[in-house]
Amino acid sequence: MDKNKLIIYQINPRMFTHMGNLREAKKLLPHIKSLGVNVAYLFAICKEDDSKDRKFWSRRQKKSKLNNPKNPYRISDYFSIDEEFGGNEQLKEFIDEAHKLGLYVMMDLVYFHCSPTAKIINEVPDSVVRKENGEIDLGEWNFPKLNYKSRALRDYLIRNMLYYIIEYGVDGYRCDVGDIVPLDFWKEAVFEIKKIKPDVVMLNEGSNPDYVQSGTFDFNYYWKPFVLATKPYSQFFKSHHSNFEQTTKEKGIYFVENHDSVTDDGRAETIFNSLLCDLFYVYLFTVNGTPLIYCGEEIADKNEHNMFANKDHNKGYGIDWSNALLPHGKRRLALIKKLAYLRKTEDCLAYGDFSWIDVDDKILSFERIYKNEKITVFINFSTMVKNINKCGSSILSRNYKNGKLSKYGFIIFKETL
Repeated sequence: MDKNKLIIYQINPRMFTHMGNLREAKKLLPHIKSLGVNVAYLFAICKEDDSKDRKFWSRRQKKSKLNNPKNPYRISDYFSIDEEFGGNEQLKEFIDEAHKLGLYVMMDLVYFHCSPTAKIINEVPDSVVRKENGEIDLGEWNFPKLNYKSRALRDYLIRNMLYYIIEYGVDGYRCDVGDIVPLDFWKEAVFEIKKIKPDVVMLNEGSNPDYVQSGTFDFNYYWKPFVLATKPYSQFFKSHHSNFEQTTKEKGIYFVENHDSVTDDGRAETIFNSLLCDLFYVYLFTVNGTPLIYCGEEIADKNEHNMFANKDHNKGYGIDWSNALLPHGKRRLALIKKLAYLRKTEDCLAYGDFSWIDVDDKILSFERIYKNEKITVFINFSTMVKNINKCGSSILSRNYKNGKLSKYGFIIFKETL
């Protein structure tokens, strides 16, 4: 597994298919493979509680107004897959099919907090943090906080991580708010896991550079979603790239959307012109980080998503797959496939040194250099025609002709040094 050439596809089962389970999601794995993706990442699917006590509902859950008592990030049993997603049997079927297609599978770990009815509270001594009066201490999202001072808790969670790797063949984990979980726990856990799966993929949701620089995690996952982009876009990307580099040192996951952003901020396709959105993906696949696609982005899905919506509590949320048959969806699908191909075949995009090029405040431009090759990227976020200096042979472009880059155009050059 070359971790420099990973392309991750996040599946939110609730939004991915009408039924919202893993058996239905499995049927779409060939589609994911066809994109050029090599990692299928499942958002939280372990057994949830169904508490109707709003004391334990997060602000987001209440804000959704869907009245769904089940929150995927409020886990009641770490060793069971929720029946909503098809249970443990469907997870095994999903992973087996993914492996047949050559896809890796990542699961979401939610180890900062648990459900107030979690089995772990009764089964593991001192598993949750308690106040001086003995009451369970609730964290930022109104869930009981796990107690990492407990040796029994640590052993339990390490067994949990090993369980899905040994019994189901899981290839890696995305660790929810991993920064808030002590790094020394992660170091111990990953050390044990690598005895079984040396190439396990570990993704930390956080911004602490120690988590990746220590070698514990492969990537940090802390990038402001592009739906919050403001003009001039070239400056927005430069500013956030600079901040992100400080926390990841080129070991970061870049994304336009994820399950959090679509719930909190809406869909990029409804906020920006679809042609403008295309440019976000050009940046995503050519910058010095690892690209993540959220389900439906590859067909320019315009439908709203919400992580608290499912087949029983829904107001029209979910992927509208008819976008794949429409011009904007076909265009995006073709673009993603081409970009994914370049990402995996051009070593410059996987390993190359990164540096900005100053051209124009409406043009985002940078270069990647590896050994004797250079790839140069120009992205025109404006509606004006801009002059561009040729930097080799074009390997992918739109709206470029004779040194001029037109509205929402881009060009990727390659040259031998």
